[in-house]
Amino acid sequence: MYKPFVILGAGIAGLSAAYFLWQQGHEVVVLEKQSYYGGLARSFRWNDFWCDFSAHRFFTNNADVLAYVQTLVPMQAHQRRSRIFLNHRWMRDPIDIIELLTHLPPGDSLRIIVDFLVRDRTLDDASFEHYVIKRYGRALYEIFFRHYTERLFSLPGCQIAVDWARWKVRLASPLDRLRPATKTKFRRFYYPSRGGYGAIVDRLYQHVRDHVLLEANVTALEWDSHGRITGVHFNRHGTRHFVRADWIISTLPVTLNARLLNQKIDVTYQKVDAVYLLLNKPRMSENHWLYFMDRESSINRIVEFKNMSSFDTPPDRTVVCAEVTRDVSNPIEAVVQDLTRSNLIHSDDVLNSHVVREPFAYPRYTIGYIKQIQLFNQLVEAHPNFQVLGRAAQFSHYELDDIIEKSHDMVNEITKMQPFEVKIVKPELDRPCVWIVVLTYNNYKDTEECLRSLCKLRYPRKKVVLIDNGSSDGTPNLVRERFPDVVVIENGRNLGVPAGYNVGFRYALHEGADYIFMINNDTVVDHEMLDHLVTAAQEPDVGILMPVVYYYDDKQEVWSAGARYRPFPPAIVMEKRVYHDRYHELQYAISCGLLITRKAFEMAGLFDENFLFLWDDLDFSQRVRDAGLRILQVPRAQMWHKVSRTTNPYSVLFWQTHGESGVIFYRRHGRPFVSMALIHLGYFALREFIIKWRLKFLIPFLKGVQSGLSRDLVDIPRIKDNISYP
Repeated sequence: MYKPFVILGAGIAGLSAAYFLWQQGHEVVVLEKQSYYGGLARSFRWNDFWCDFSAHRFFTNNADVLAYVQTLVPMQAHQRRSRIFLNHRWMRDPIDIIELLTHLPPGDSLRIIVDFLVRDRTLDDASFEHYVIKRYGRALYEIFFRHYTERLFSLPGCQIAVDWARWKVRLASPLDRLRPATKTKFRRFYYPSRGGYGAIVDRLYQHVRDHVLLEANVTALEWDSHGRITGVHFNRHGTRHFVRADWIISTLPVTLNARLLNQKIDVTYQKVDAVYLLLNKPRMSENHWLYFMDRESSINRIVEFKNMSSFDTPPDRTVVCAEVTRDVSNPIEAVVQDLTRSNLIHSDDVLNSHVVREPFAYPRYTIGYIKQIQLFNQLVEAHPNFQVLGRAAQFSHYELDDIIEKSHDMVNEITKMQPFEVKIVKPELDRPCVWIVVLTYNNYKDTEECLRSLCKLRYPRKKVVLIDNGSSDGTPNLVRERFPDVVVIENGRNLGVPAGYNVGFRYALHEGADYIFMINNDTVVDHEMLDHLVTAAQEPDVGILMPVVYYYDDKQEVWSAGARYRPFPPAIVMEKRVYHDRYHELQYAISCGLLITRKAFEMAGLFDENFLFLWDDLDFSQRVRDAGLRILQVPRAQMWHKVSRTTNPYSVLFWQTHGESGVIFYRRHGRPFVSMALIHLGYFALREFIIKWRLKFLIPFLKGVQSGLSRDLVDIPRIKDNISYP
């Protein structure tokens, strides 16, 4: 047998890839060891309820992926309802610090505060435990974060990789929003109207079922002297088979893939026992999910399917599913005890029970796992037509929307074809027109690297204009020679950052830009950045969209994810937190890279040319918000910043401009000006020049303050003053 494409595994990753290949007309076969399809995303009928394996929800910031899934199955939109069980009490999810402290014994509350204040900030981020203690203190770690996470992985916190803390504690854990400044809002999610979560994979399977072989156990791969896979051996119904192939897409766990490639990779997976209870009551609670954070519980979280969708459910009974990763002799008994202890049920409410175990449910992020995954990736790269896809195969905590998107991109990449006609991809003419405005002042090497990264952007309908603010190193001519598609405009002299950008904004808006992406020349961007920003721009009332900006020299460390005003000590501080599970509304956006809507320019005007540099982006953000538009952090949009290649933070000009720009900002927005400016700028001067001992820059700073107070301010330019519209 010969098939150009062979897919190993019929979970959501395998079925998505098969579906996209089938849509393009390619011959494909899917080999699945089990007698069922769907993997972790499957559902089954039990006691007149559709039951999922454990707890699922569909959430995505990618409007195209959402639209695509909604074409497969009808989806209901929900506002998330969930609670946390801790210290024998039920509390809101996410919990806020005030509620937390008032619900704990006074001794624990005091210990949390004291430990937070005296926490060891010198700890290395060597593990989950160190990461949390360094940021929140040992008491908070012991009381809140430790037990849930150690139970989830069956590992002590000192053996759990710091990656999990970065992903979950700071970003997506039920208790990650402990500070009032970062309290979450309601989060929307989607769930199929009928058929459970597995309705999604059911629909995919209906399209490709003739290409799926269930109970097909893959036993070996064959490859040639160049490492290229030539075929797959598998057993089915007691008979050995071999299929020749051009491409293999494997969704099997890393360990199984390595074994097929005659290697051993030392990573492990966490099993999950999904415990189902049929209860003799209309509902157990009104929540979608309940989280158990205390030491005694065996349950990690529990879902009530009737709250996800009440279609085709009995009115007098309900079914819940508890996720148990702890090794217990009788998981059903342990779950009933937890629910009884938390006053959710009485033991005699249980009419029936059922347990489903998945041995490869979660990757276990032990310390050192990254080196093993790097070895595995090198192994895969040695076989050029062998691709891995999905949570288990890529050892990453992907959700369904991530997997669908990655399946789509992988199919397009390996087939070397144009995107096919599904809702994930919009025709180019239907995409908004984005003009990218790059501002330069010398430093051509940085500019060249920036432009080359912009050339790799996948977004189809984009154009680039470079605004040169009087470079003396030949930047304009070099760009014209090496980047003939880039429009170059020379200002002839340094107009300052806002005025320089405004030249590009006016040009782009006159050329019909729907959106403008402004970018510093000392940055590089991810090739999918613009797609994610434009998708997020479809949200209502959006004016500015900010990617997450990482350090160029440390590509995993966040330089800025936005900014916010801190009342005390007064300052505008950088946001470092990335909200991976949603778009996050910002107070201020930092202008080294921003997507700005045409509507924002029309309502708020251009950049204020009274600024030379510094504070101009804060001023523009404030005016955009005053116009009733929102500023969003888009977590999947990423770029990297070399930081201060043009502006020297150790120069007299920098500190003089800082003082002048700060005063101009408060003259524009201070209410009342005097008190806000004096408190904020006074604290700033104390911190920067006295505490940090930069006394030599105090005089330039004060001169800047004087200049900002005395100079006349020109009006903010409006686009219709300079642009004619067709």
